[in-house]
Amino acid sequence: MMATSATAADAALTAREAEILHFIAHGLTSKQIARELNISPYTVNTHRDNLRRKLGVHNGAQLAYCQATRSSGTASAERMAPG
Repeated sequence: MMATSATAADAALTAREAEILHFIAHGLTSKQIARELNISPYTVNTHRDNLRRKLGVHNGAQLAYCQATRSSGTASAERMAPG
């Protein structure tokens, strides 16, 4: 199930999680994000796992959708079709 609202999800994200979510939405892999931020790919994957849990999604495509809705402010994550 999706987070109750984009606003509630935003408040729960750390600055690093928000940064990684931005990179995910722009199509970067964990390895590319790790290089960009000078951290381990395993650390990136831990952040990805935390993001999926916090936002109530199951894959990277859904994470990218959440970022798009956070950025646009026009749609709630609740509107995402189940997949």
